[in-house]
This record gives sequence, structure tokens and C-alpha cells, in this order.
Amino acid sequence: MDHAILVAAGTGLDGEDLSSFGNIVFGSVPQVKRLIITAQRAGIKRFSIITDTLDSPLKDLLINDKRIDSEIEWHKLGKPVKFESSPSLVLQSNLVTTPVALSEFMKCSVKNDEILLLVDRSQDAGLKADNGSIEDIYLGGGRAVGAFIASGRLLEKSIMNSMSLDTWAQELVGGGKLKFTEFSNGYWMRITSDPTSPKKAERLIISHVGKTLTGWISRNINSKISLRVSRYLIRTPLTPNMISVLTNMIGVLSGPFYAIGHPVWGAICLQIATVLDRCDGEVARIKLMETKRGQWVDTISDQLTILSFVVGVTIGYYGVAGNPIVLVFGGLNLGIFIFFLIWSFYFLVRYTNSGSLVSYFNVDKLIIKEQRTLVHKLILYVRPMSRRNFYSLGLLVLAIIGGSPWVFWCITISLILFLIHQIEDIIMLKKLKPETTLK
Repeated sequence: MDHAILVAAGTGLDGEDLSSFGNIVFGSVPQVKRLIITAQRAGIKRFSIITDTLDSPLKDLLINDKRIDSEIEWHKLGKPVKFESSPSLVLQSNLVTTPVALSEFMKCSVKNDEILLLVDRSQDAGLKADNGSIEDIYLGGGRAVGAFIASGRLLEKSIMNSMSLDTWAQELVGGGKLKFTEFSNGYWMRITSDPTSPKKAERLIISHVGKTLTGWISRNINSKISLRVSRYLIRTPLTPNMISVLTNMIGVLSGPFYAIGHPVWGAICLQIATVLDRCDGEVARIKLMETKRGQWVDTISDQLTILSFVVGVTIGYYGVAGNPIVLVFGGLNLGIFIFFLIWSFYFLVRYTNSGSLVSYFNVDKLIIKEQRTLVHKLILYVRPMSRRNFYSLGLLVLAIIGGSPWVFWCITISLILFLIHQIEDIIMLKKLKPETTLK
């Protein structure tokens, strides 16, 4: 299924005027654009949009947006229209949801004379008569989501008339052609005429972005700050890539502070950059601007921060100790870090379809449990400690307690252990079939 009918005219499941929602902006994205991009990411390549007029102002909202690469046909409510007989995705214009949710819905099988209604709780979807047939459906009260799968032919008559999705669904109840499937994965809501509704939709999206965080520290500490900052950033012209660079400009300052003998300030800069490092991804997901290029910009920017930190700690500790052994281990740390970059970047290109180092933690999915060595099993328990949100906070504590010496020897031991971890991964991955990937 690659065709969607977007109903932006007539009335919806709750009798709302569907022509009044397409131009509503929240999360800095107009609703019609958000819904089209969401459906595109679910697999839709062709859209038929029903509007009150053929010169609908919604057209102007979609011009010159490179994210929209699907075919779009515009149809006027009340005019004859011909759709294909095969099932299409039908969406009312005020639906807010996720690509994953729509993608799961689109996998459902529907006959050409049937209609499938997406509901939030299927056990509440129908009122059944004694004979077991569905006599009525809960279309209000938040039961029906606002997404259907049906043959476009079943919509043609309604589009010729007043186009009421409520009436259209009710007409199919008596014939036993209406089915239900339960909503899963992600979130959904319908924007209403309530002036606060767009703000509620934005809060829903932002809360969902927060739920994608990994690690206790990210979820319970860092996200509390980053999501508040992201609320403001989405209202600025800053792109996610700009935010990545600006955030890591703060992080890069950690190196110079360590080098001149101010380890606590260096650790604070690293921690601030770590907390704000969430913002570029959060803004990208809220504004639907995620790209593989953006992932690489974020990854490379992050590594410049870590490089500055590793070099700065070495210089700072050597300035205090004056012992050449510091430079020896500092050179070792730098060598391990460069090896880490080369191998990790190779892993992303060879085994994944991502530019984010977060994907490296999926390496365990490639290695069969029965083939894991004792070393690899131990690594599974300590791997979360290699996440930046964990070690950045730990380094701040060490900088406060013991200054550069504690930080230097901690990262030296950690990098040596991480080198063993990567060598183990390399050995295990070499045993896999050449075509094995996470793509």
C-alpha cells in the first residue's frame, strides 16, 4: 500500500470541520505538512488530498520542502473523483501520530469491499447486538483514531456529497463491512477547535521524544533540562545541525580549561555539552528534520569534543606532575581514541544504516548468544558505562574530588578496557557471514 487519501474538507469523526486544521502550526510545522511527512515515512508515496477549493492555501505550505517527495493530487469536495479499487490509507486532517504507528496499521489485510478502522481500544470499539453483529461504534470519546484502510471507491460517493467520515463509517456498520484494529506503538491524538489543542499536541510530541531516551541518567536528569531548552529552540531558525555545532563548541572548551589547570570548569563544559547534546535530536524529531547527514554532523561534532577533552586532560596533568610517563599514557589514550573512531565509523558504514554512534550498541544483535565469550558477556554489563551521559557526570565528580590526576587515570584505565572491548567485537564480527548487517 503506497496511496493515502487525506481528507481536509467535510467533517470528521466528531463532526469537526476538517478544513480548519491543515494550516495549524505546532512544533514549528503546519499540521498538513506534519501528517504528509509522517505518512511518507510509513511508506506512502502518493497522496490524494480532498479540500474545499482547488486553490487551497494548503498548497503553499508544501511548496519547496525537500522532505516531501511524494506525488500529490488535489481534489475538490463535491466534484466527481475516481480512485483505484485497491485499499488505501485514509486519514482525517487533524490526526497527529507517528510513522511507526501508521506503518503497523498499513500491514493489516483488508478486502476491497471492507473498511478497517483504527481504534485505541478494540474491546470498546463496537456495541454488539444479540446476533453478534456490530450495530454501532464509539466514534466519539477518543475511541476511533481518525485513520482507516479502505478502497478509494468506497469514498467516492461521500466526496461527491458532503463528506462526513462519521456518516461514512456508520453506513458500513450495518453491512458488516467494518472491522477494527487496535492502535499500538507511539502516540495519537486529534486536534480540536479548542485553542489549547495545538499546544497539547506539541506537548504530546515532546513527551514522546523524551521517552526515546536511553539510560537512567538521560531519562531522569539530562532530559529534564534538554527538553525544556528544545521547547525554545524549535521556535528559532536554528537547524539541528547548527545546534549540534553550537553545543559542541561548548564541549570543546573542556580541553582548554583542563590544559590551563581548571579541571572542574573543564568537566562542567563537558557536562553542559552532554546535556544539551540531546537538543539537536529532539528538535529534529519534533520538527521532522531527521536525516542521516544530521546524524553524522552530530557524531563528528561530539568526537571533536572528546578529542579536545582527551588532549586537554593530558596537558593539564603533565603541567601539574611534570612526569614524562603522563605524556606516554596520554599518547596511548589518544591512539586508542583514534582507533575507536576509525573502527566505529567503519562499523556504522559497514553494518548499519545510521550515522549515530548510538547504533554501535546494537552490535550485540549481530552476535549469536551461543558464540559470545566470557569477555563479551562481561562487556554487556559494563557497556552502559561507556555512554556519554554516564561517564560525563562521573568525570565531573572526579574533577571535583581529585582534579586532573583522578580524571586522567580514570580515562586511561577506561580507554584500555574499551580497547579490549572493541577488539573482542572485531573478532566476533569477523566470524559472521559477509552479508550480515543491521541495515
